[in-house]
Amino acid sequence: MPPFNALRSALRAHGYPSIQHHRTRFLSPPVRILRATYVTKSQSVLLAKPSSEDLEEAGVEPTVAEQATLEITDRAAEHLRNIATEDSDPDVALRIAVESGGCHGYQYKIELTSRRQPDDFQFTHPSLRPSNIVVDAVSLDLIKGSTIDFATELIGSSFRIVDNPQAKGSGCGCGVSWEAKF
Repeated sequence: MPPFNALRSALRAHGYPSIQHHRTRFLSPPVRILRATYVTKSQSVLLAKPSSEDLEEAGVEPTVAEQATLEITDRAAEHLRNIATEDSDPDVALRIAVESGGCHGYQYKIELTSRRQPDDFQFTHPSLRPSNIVVDAVSLDLIKGSTIDFATELIGSSFRIVDNPQAKGSGCGCGVSWEAKF
């Protein structure tokens, strides 16, 4: 954590008013702003994609394979690599799915898995491996171009999907529910 004076300067630069030292320790938004400045992300590498037959069976246009892109932050990849090491399972992956529901129409479902489905696309970080991410073909169409991140806050840590170009507005404050642009 940066020294208090550096934190105060950063807060002022972002338009926050001057605050007292005892209050600064408990403010999470300024810390989030400072952390966001240093987040590095990379274009993921597509390791595996479904066959044309599997895409057809899922009712997805085959052109989605050419547009299959996700970005992954270094901290998300590092956390996935740590999970794989701790579990002694190089095949463990973060499964991301989009379901209807939530207060904005769609919500992300994120879980760990060791199994790939026939219609899954498998991604990884270009240098931090294993850091597997699997997304079914239908969900990928709704999150392509998004960034996968891992956030640590006072209330807990979690994987998150951020900067989804298919989402309208900022979505729900929880970061799980969102509205599609179409």
